[in-house]
Amino acid sequence: RRKKKAADDSHYKMIPGVREMLETLAEHYPMAVVSARDAFTTRHFLEYFDLLPFFTMVVTSQTCKFTKPYPDPLLYAAEVLGVPAEACLMIGDTVVDVRAGKAAGAQTAAVLCGFGQKSELIRAGADLVLTATPEIVDSLLKRDRPSA
Repeated sequence: RRKKKAADDSHYKMIPGVREMLETLAEHYPMAVVSARDAFTTRHFLEYFDLLPFFTMVVTSQTCKFTKPYPDPLLYAAEVLGVPAEACLMIGDTVVDVRAGKAAGAQTAAVLCGFGQKSELIRAGADLVLTATPEIVDSLLKRDRPSA
């Protein structure tokens, strides 16, 4: 992969609105990437789109003894960030992401712009299901909602 790095970059895609979402959320929350992919692939993607500055840390399949759906990588990230796991929000697009978040005691938001289907994400226990990742900003910051 390292030798083919330049050729492999063409398959990388970033969901529209994600950069703006990260810019906004980084002003309010400490954030970490928790990926089941290896360190090289994860970091390469983040570097390719210049996303590393938004995250305090990157946890990969090689960081902890067990990876998602085990809670270990989320618990590790929460500890390093100095945030109780129950105050964390795991955002992901798979049942594995939701299960890992739930196992760690975190809140979970599932997004339908990846691999997961709405019905299976709900069955897995997602606290929130969104059509697109950038919608998380409105949910977290309570934008565009009438005051009660």
